[in-house]
Amino acid sequence: MANMIHWLVLHTPLKVTELHHHSDALFPDVKRRVPFGTGTSISYKALDYRFKNTTEYPIQIRVWLDDTFLYGEIRSTIPLKEKYKIIEEDNHYSKDKYGIFYRNSKVYRITTDKKTNQEIKKELILDNHSQVMYDYDLIPKEEIRV
Repeated sequence: MANMIHWLVLHTPLKVTELHHHSDALFPDVKRRVPFGTGTSISYKALDYRFKNTTEYPIQIRVWLDDTFLYGEIRSTIPLKEKYKIIEEDNHYSKDKYGIFYRNSKVYRITTDKKTNQEIKKELILDNHSQVMYDYDLIPKEEIRV
């Protein structure tokens, strides 16, 4: 649920005020649909996820599910003037001098004006460098950089 809410917030002008990323690459990608590292960790009384509505209008978070999927949306009383897209660039694996592999990438939020379709801002929101904790044989060889 926290990952879903975070993914929704990333697509709005809301401001994330507390975020704890998963620190390691715990399992290989299988049909990944969102950029690596865009999840959040929460742990009762220790780690939390928080965001703030810095806009001038109220928002509503709506989450529901069916037998197969979890769905979510953020609503407002006023349409946004911008649209947001999250992209991942420079996705690759590297190995340090001790033979330990790391997953690396950069995640950006692209803000675009809805009327003109012009890019307003490209903001780096995450610079991934996460230790691979699964069998190295599962790392795609074509994604390893020396």
